[in-house]
Amino acid sequence: MAEHLSQQRAFAAHIRDPQKVPVPAGIESRRMKIYSDLFFNNIKGFLDGTFPVCAEVIGESRWHDLARSFFASHRCKTPYFLEIPREFLNFLEQGADGSESDPDYLYELAHYEWLELAVDVCQESVMERFDANASLAQSIPVLAAAAQAFVYQYPVHLISVDNIQPPQCQTALIVFRDRQDQVRFIETNLMTLQLQIILQQQELTGTQAVEQLLQQSGMAVTEVALQGGLTILEEWRQQGLILGGR
Repeated sequence: MAEHLSQQRAFAAHIRDPQKVPVPAGIESRRMKIYSDLFFNNIKGFLDGTFPVCAEVIGESRWHDLARSFFASHRCKTPYFLEIPREFLNFLEQGADGSESDPDYLYELAHYEWLELAVDVCQESVMERFDANASLAQSIPVLAAAAQAFVYQYPVHLISVDNIQPPQCQTALIVFRDRQDQVRFIETNLMTLQLQIILQQQELTGTQAVEQLLQQSGMAVTEVALQGGLTILEEWRQQGLILGGR
């Protein structure tokens, strides 16, 4: 049994890092390469599908090396395939295999791309009944499923192979799944981002939520300020972030 386990570990170690760990004794290199390529390409396929913009901006060669380093050194804490991108985020967050050539925004861009997947596959759904045409001022606004709000230090939603070096700019985004189960995002600011968080965490009418936001921000609760906040809620309804009221 000890010999069998030792052989298994040698087999797995070579698959993880075939460039550094020799082929186990008694196994043909050609056959071993089939296993090595199969496992690595399977994992890399999940990364390619989740982080296409990351792959483009750092280039094919660097992306391949980063995926190889992740596969060789990172110890995943979950066996689920859909969690592989989350594990890759952990890998980047820990600074593993950091390169001076990598853009400073790489982790944030990866987080944004992962967030699109997380919102898409999230099991949350809107269960309560609501009126799509209800007054958001007098009813409790109902948010779309799986809405997530984050603040980034770069405009991650604008980064592409044609915009590799965007200026650093604090960017507030809300990512959500609309009524047609399409993943969408809204660019906002820190103050209105807090309004979304208030609605998500508390059972408040639109008016109450705007009042609380103004008070937290140290602003006077005037009719003009209230209408400004309620206008934002109406815009969110048009964009699909708010489904209606109850």
